[in-house]
Amino acid sequence: MKTNTTLGVLFFALTITATITSCGSGEKKEETNADTLATTTEIPADQPAGSTESFKDFDWSTVPQSNAEIGAFPFLTAPSGFIITDKGRSNESKTGYSEMKDFNKLIMFTGASFYNAEGKVAKLVFKMKEREGDWNQYSFDSSVDKYMQSIDAKLLGKLKVTQAQKEFLNKEDDMSIYNHIVGDPYNDPVRMYALNHSKGKIMFQVYSNSASGEVGVVELAAFEQTIKAPTAVQMKKDIDANGKAILNINFDIDKSTLQPEGQKVLDEILSLMKGNADLKIAIEGHTDNAGSGDHNKKLSTDRANTILKFLTSNGISASRLTAAGFGAERPLVANDSEANMAKNRRVELVKE
Repeated sequence: MKTNTTLGVLFFALTITATITSCGSGEKKEETNADTLATTTEIPADQPAGSTESFKDFDWSTVPQSNAEIGAFPFLTAPSGFIITDKGRSNESKTGYSEMKDFNKLIMFTGASFYNAEGKVAKLVFKMKEREGDWNQYSFDSSVDKYMQSIDAKLLGKLKVTQAQKEFLNKEDDMSIYNHIVGDPYNDPVRMYALNHSKGKIMFQVYSNSASGEVGVVELAAFEQTIKAPTAVQMKKDIDANGKAILNINFDIDKSTLQPEGQKVLDEILSLMKGNADLKIAIEGHTDNAGSGDHNKKLSTDRANTILKFLTSNGISASRLTAAGFGAERPLVANDSEANMAKNRRVELVKE
């Protein structure tokens, strides 16, 4: 009996000791896990951290300045065995790029958010030289990435577009990703680089898959507004000399509602009509070639009617006015650059 009692007390003591030890071990394990997580939650460059559906300014102080030799725009050439194709994607380009626009943008992914990099933009499409065999993705990637390292360009991140990012970037224009990110970022990642060079700030998009390679280049520059608000006096001079006045009126993007600067132009048109009681005009709206023909025709018509309604509501007889829209049917110049597209987005006051 005494032996059993002694064994029972010993067993109880061992149980209590094991329980205390177990509790202490659990607390220590939780602390260790917390420390481990704190040091491993940094997101790799090719893995977006949570929600990245935002645009933010880019902090160039995070990119060391480079003085490497980079040559002239677009700052890189085709690797050995490759060519940069022309816009038709067949012959070798004679300009060093496949497409170029004096002012446009690339949508850059910084690893945590997006950034609109505006300026001079070029797109380079690569293919193998004849007799060089099938596309060599490994050689292309190695050549381009090592070149980026050699000029001290910083890899910001790799973007393979998620559904949330697609909806965010294309929410106002379903062609935004297509127009401003090279390659096919829905299926293969696009590498994003920043170069803080003594010549200026430059950004690159690099894309490749098993069949092709593309690079986007933007030399950052602020937009320079070259359009000036016309006056009633100048409109009258243009109509007398040419039979019409060509106006660039600021409407809201893809709408027929006016921006404040656009309203100032309409005030000048009103002054023109009030100061020349015998003048009759046709208000003709025109667009660039972005978007479908039917959409552009309706948009240009709606904008012309916005002007007509403004004039009639301010005392100008409707008998002196007509309004029509022609979309992109009558361009002033080829729609081959942002500057030329801006010229084609216009309203003409044609004397009748």
